[in-house]
Amino acid sequence: MSEQQQKQILGNKPRPPMEFTELIARIIKDSTLFILAGGCVFWLMALIGYDGKDPGWSHVGYQPQISNWTGTVGALWADIALSFIGFFAWLIPVMLIYPCIRLYRRKTVSLLDSLPFVMLRVVGALVFIFTACALFSLHLTNVSLDYPFTAGGIIGQAFAEWMVSWFSIHGSSVVLWFSAMIGLTLFMEQSWRELTQALGGAILSSVSFIGNIFFRAQPDSDSEAQSQTDQGETVSDTTDSGVRKSSLLASQSTERTAEPAVTDEQQAVEHSINSKVAATAIKPNIVTRLKDKFSADVQQSVPSAKAADVDHRQTIAPPLEQRAEDIEIAAHLAQPLPALSASHAPVTSATTSFKKHSDTDAAQSDTGGTTSLSTKRADEQQSGIELSADKEQQSDLNKRRLKIVPLSETHQSTLDEEPAFTNQPQPGKIIPKATVPSVNLLDPAELQTEIGYTAQQLEDMSRLLEVKLKDFGVIVEVVEVNPGPVITRFEIQPAAGVKSSKIVNLAKDLARSLAVMSVRVVEVIPGKSVMGIEIPNINRKMVRLSEVLTAPVYQEAASSLTLALGNDIAGNPVVANLAKMPHLLVAGTTGSGKSVGVNAMILSLLFKAGPEDVRLMLVDPKMLELSIYEGIPHLLTPVITDMKEAAGGLRWCVAEMERRYKLMSKMGVRNLDGFNDKVREGIKKGIPLLHPLWDPTEHGESPGSPAPALEVLPYIVVVIDEFADMMMIVGKKVEELIARIAQKARAAGIHLILATQRPSVDVITGLIKANVPTRIAFQVSSKIDSRTILDQGGAENLLGNGDMLYLPAGTSVPSRVHGAFVSDDEVHRTVEAWKRQGKPEFIDMQVAEEGSVGATGSLFEDDEQDALYDEAVAFITSTRKASISSVQRKFKIGYNRAARIVESMEAAGVITSAGTNGQREVLAPPPPRD
Repeated sequence: MSEQQQKQILGNKPRPPMEFTELIARIIKDSTLFILAGGCVFWLMALIGYDGKDPGWSHVGYQPQISNWTGTVGALWADIALSFIGFFAWLIPVMLIYPCIRLYRRKTVSLLDSLPFVMLRVVGALVFIFTACALFSLHLTNVSLDYPFTAGGIIGQAFAEWMVSWFSIHGSSVVLWFSAMIGLTLFMEQSWRELTQALGGAILSSVSFIGNIFFRAQPDSDSEAQSQTDQGETVSDTTDSGVRKSSLLASQSTERTAEPAVTDEQQAVEHSINSKVAATAIKPNIVTRLKDKFSADVQQSVPSAKAADVDHRQTIAPPLEQRAEDIEIAAHLAQPLPALSASHAPVTSATTSFKKHSDTDAAQSDTGGTTSLSTKRADEQQSGIELSADKEQQSDLNKRRLKIVPLSETHQSTLDEEPAFTNQPQPGKIIPKATVPSVNLLDPAELQTEIGYTAQQLEDMSRLLEVKLKDFGVIVEVVEVNPGPVITRFEIQPAAGVKSSKIVNLAKDLARSLAVMSVRVVEVIPGKSVMGIEIPNINRKMVRLSEVLTAPVYQEAASSLTLALGNDIAGNPVVANLAKMPHLLVAGTTGSGKSVGVNAMILSLLFKAGPEDVRLMLVDPKMLELSIYEGIPHLLTPVITDMKEAAGGLRWCVAEMERRYKLMSKMGVRNLDGFNDKVREGIKKGIPLLHPLWDPTEHGESPGSPAPALEVLPYIVVVIDEFADMMMIVGKKVEELIARIAQKARAAGIHLILATQRPSVDVITGLIKANVPTRIAFQVSSKIDSRTILDQGGAENLLGNGDMLYLPAGTSVPSRVHGAFVSDDEVHRTVEAWKRQGKPEFIDMQVAEEGSVGATGSLFEDDEQDALYDEAVAFITSTRKASISSVQRKFKIGYNRAARIVESMEAAGVITSAGTNGQREVLAPPPPRD
C-alpha cells in the first residue's frame, strides 16, 4: 500500500524524531549500497576487458599498453579472480547485488541485530563458492574460456581433486551439487517454497496485467436494459474491483515476505485491510473473463431464463466435489494468492479449466462435464511438459556423448589407390614360362573378435586424456575417437595458443599416465584441423601376408613390382609400387619386424612375377635372413654373404645400367617399359629387333656374324638386408656405387631395397638419403634415429612387431602401417614351389669385375696405388705421429687425398683407428736406418 493510505488509516500521526544511532545506521546503509554497487560495476568491467597479455598475478611479463578497461588495477584484479575461482568470478557481482537489494528494501537497520544474519550469509556464500568452483573444474573445460588455470580456478581444482580422491568423479558431483544448494540456501535466507510461490505469483500477476490491458478496450457488458443480465453485470463489476484490490494486496504481501523487519503497527493495519478485501467478491482472471462472456452467449441462446440462471450459477460456483478436483488440477498452473480466503479459490480454479468456445460444450457445461474437461486438459499439459523435458534431456545427452567413428569409415589413405599403372606392360605381353604359385601356400588370416576398447572405455579414456593433458598445462578437447584393429586414434582440438610441439613432447608422459606401452602424437591429419593421439589396443590383430595378397588392390595391380606392406590403421590393405618409389630405405631396431617386412616384400614379388619379369640380387651379411631363398630362378647371383662380393655385384649393376642406357638411347625410348614394348611389338609382328650394340669380336665371333635379336629385359631388384655391415667393411666404395645406382638406375629398371638396424648418420649418409626418397621406419630406439631415417620424430613411439611409418616419395607426412607377418614355413613353401619350376641362371662375377673397370673408371682404384703412399708410411713410422693434417702439410696435398692415405694405412694395419681424443697410434716399426 502507499504511504498516503497508511497515513489515512493511522490517523495522520506525526513521525517521531529520528535518533542518532538510527541516522548513523542509515548513513552506513546508504554508503554500503553505493560501495557494493560501484564494486560490482568495476568488477564486471574488469572481467569483460580481461586480456591474458596484460600483466597479472598468474604470469610474468610487461605490456606497455594495458588493454583492460579498468587499467592496471583492474587487469591485476581480474587475473587474480580468474586464477583463484575461475568462471565463478562472473557470479560474484550477482551475489553482491542480492544483499544490496535486501538491504535497500529494509525500513529499519540495526547493526547488532543484523550481525548474526550477515555471518550466516557469509558462511553460505563460502560454501557455495567452494562447491561451485569444484563443480566447474570437474565438468567444464578451459578450451574456449582461456583462463589462467582451470574453469574452477586454483580453489576449485584443489577442492575437486580432494573430493575425487574420496568420492570419485560421480560421487563428488552429487555431494558438491547438494552442498552448493545448502550454501545457496544459507546465503539467500529464503525457503525454496516461498521462492517458487513468489515466482508463480509474479507470473500470474503478469498474465493478469496483460489481460486487463487487452480487455480494457472492450465493453464489459452488452446492455444495461436486460433484467437477467443486470445481476451478472453487478457481480462482475463487484468482482472486478475486488480483484484489483486483491492483486495489489498480493504484490504487497510478496514484498512483505521478503522484508525481515516489519513493525507491529504496520502488520495490524495490513491485517485490517486484508479482512476487508477478503469480505468482498473477487474478479476472475483473463480466462474467467472469457468463460463469463461465453456463458452470457449461452444464456441468450437458451429460451428459459431460469435454465440460464441455473447454468450461470453452475459456471460461477461449482459443487464442492468439483472444487476439490479443480484445486488439484490448477495447482501446477498458479499458486493461490496469500490474501484470498479458501472459499474463493475454487472459483478461479473452476473457471480456468474451461477452454473451448463452442455452443455444444456450453450446453453441456454441467458438473461432470466441466470436471472431466478440466482433468483432460491438465493431463495434456502435464504430458506435454514431461515430453519437452525428456526431449531437452535427450538433446543434452546427445551433445555430451562422445563421437565414436571406426577408422575404416573416416581414415583417408594418403597412399596411391592405383599403385602400379605407370610401369605396367601393354597388351601383347609374352606369357611367362613359369607359373606364379598360388596364394594358398600362405597361412590364412586369423579371425579375432575381441579387438579394441568398448564404447564406455573409450569415453573414460577420452576424459582421462583431457584431464592428464590439463595436468601438464595443455587444454584440449577430444572431439572424435576412431578405433582401429591395432590402435585407436583420439582426435583432439587444442585450445587457442597451444603449440603442437608441446603435445608431441608429452608423448612418454601420456603413455605413463594412461598406463599404455606407447603413445604416438600425430601433428597433422590430412583434411582436418585437429591433432591425433594414437593409443595401442588391448588385443592387437595380426596382419597375415595372405590377407594383403588376396585383396583386390594387390590382385588388380598390373605392375610386376607391387610390394605388399600390410594394413593401415583402418585395416585396409596397403601396397606400393617399387617402380614409383623407385628405391626404398628400411630401418628399425632388432625385433621391430624389419626382416619380416623385407621377407614380405620379396614374397609379394615372387607371387606377382616370374623370373622373366623380375630378377633378384640378395645381399645377406648375417647369412640367416635371405639365405633361405637360395635356388629360386629369380636370382642373378647366389645369395651374397661376402661384402667384397657385394661390391662386385653392385659394380655389375652399374655396368648393366650403363649398357641398358645405351640400348635405350639407340632405340629412342626413355625408360625400360618403352624398350620392352618395342621388343614385344617386334616379336608379335614376327620381325624381331636386332641388337644395335653387337660387337662380334668381344664374344669371339667372326666379324661378319649376324647380331642376335633383342629380348625383353627384366627388372632388377637389389635387396641388402644389413646395409650397416656393408658400410663398415667396404666403406666409401659401396656408398658411391649405391649413389650412382640410385641416381640413374630408375629408368633402366634397377631398384634398391636397403635395410639396416642402425640408422645412424655414418650409415645413412646425406648422399644416400638424397637419392633414396622413399623410407620405411620400424620401431627405433631414439628420436634421433627417427629423424635420421624420416627427417622427423615418431618412429620411437611405435609398437614394434611390424608397426611402421611409411613415407612415400614426394610427401612429408608419413602413414602408419601395420606390417604383414610371414612365417618361415610360408617362405619355405613358396621357395620350394619356385625351385620345382627351374634353376637360376647366374651371371659371371669375375667377368663382371673385369668388365666393370671401364664403366667405373678410376673412381674405385685402390688408395694404396697412390704415388705418395710409401713416402707417407715412411714419414708416419719415423715421426710416430699419425694425423691427416701432418701428412697434408708434409706433402702439400689436399685434405681429401691425405685422408684417403691415412685410411689406407689404418686398413693395412699400419696405424690404429682414432681414439676418443682423436689420436692414432703407430703400430708399424720405424723404417731401418742406412
